Amino acid sequence: MPVSFAKATNTGRVRSSNEDALFARPPVFVVADGMGGAQAGEIASSEAVRPFEDFTPPAAAPEAALAALIRAANQRIHAMAAENDERSGMGTTVTAAVVSGGSVSIVHVGDSRAYRWRGGELEQLTEDHSLVGEMLRQGKISASEAEMHPQRSIITRALGIEPEVEIDTASVDWEPGDIFLLCSDGLTSMVPDQEIATIIGERESLEAAVAGLVDAANTHGGRDNISVILFSPGESEDQARTAVLPAASEEHRDARSGGLLSRLGTRTGRALALALAIALLMAGAWLINRNIYYVGTHGGYVTIYRGVPVDMGPLSFSSAYSVSAVRMDDLEPFERERIDRHELRSLEGARQVVANYSDRADRRRKEQDRVTGTATTATAPSEMAAGGGS
Repeated sequence: MPVSFAKATNTGRVRSSNEDALFARPPVFVVADGMGGAQAGEIASSEAVRPFEDFTPPAAAPEAALAALIRAANQRIHAMAAENDERSGMGTTVTAAVVSGGSVSIVHVGDSRAYRWRGGELEQLTEDHSLVGEMLRQGKISASEAEMHPQRSIITRALGIEPEVEIDTASVDWEPGDIFLLCSDGLTSMVPDQEIATIIGERESLEAAVAGLVDAANTHGGRDNISVILFSPGESEDQARTAVLPAASEEHRDARSGGLLSRLGTRTGRALALALAIALLMAGAWLINRNIYYVGTHGGYVTIYRGVPVDMGPLSFSSAYSVSAVRMDDLEPFERERIDRHELRSLEGARQVVANYSDRADRRRKEQDRVTGTATTATAPSEMAAGGGS
């Protein structure tokens, strides 16, 4: 079943790094929002998303399969936190959805959200596992009070905090034209639901709507990382655009196809067909190179590449766009592993990834310098005393 989608993640205007993670490959979509000291939040969210990369949902009971993945991820994150004091208390939200037949199955832990947009109306499909969410459900505060409550960021359920985690599951139907939204609270804490609905309804494509949602969150303050996935089951956007093109008359189609077949039946025609195929391939490669980027390495440095990481014989579909000053040796193993995935991004997204790695590498160097300086200062008096007593 074709499913059109668009995604984006953004650091926001206040945070120095992005602890969100997302995954989108039809029919599976996932958003996670990490928390914890140092890089623990990014580790937790990455571990929550990682199992979905090789996940093929079963035809029956996809909710159970999704929940099993999340339980395993919870145990893994909890064990990682127990093994390292710097990761103590790390955790992450996770909201995942799978399109299966005429329904969308959703599993959920935390305060990231899933919505369904239908006919201009936005319906929240998940409940926030947060202190304010519990107060709202109990009638202790109103919806407007919940939006401005000073404790709205305190969550009551997350992956990694306990060995076992309670998971919400649900399945909802979809109709042609429905759009589903998965997002971290960096969007919903900044942008009211009505504005989200308006942005989705007024944009001409899912890509434009995703960009509009991220821009709105940043315009309203961007106090947290922002991650957004929009997906629409049914016809893909390419198919929808093809459907509205004016159809050629039956007589014109027959004449055109007959003429083409007769020309391709000759040696000259086959040569022309081969030349046309090569031209289309090169044109496609050029378009890819102009619009898609990924982060890789060049000469031991983190590098932004334009294009896709694919080589076909002598043809390469990517080229180095910008080499940063960040050395791969300065990165943590999990950061190097993430770069090696060559995830496709926009130019802005690739630049943000490099900036995040640069910031973290700088912080680690400064911390190392501080520790080294402290150690040197601590040993200096004893060395002086020993010299004075000789």
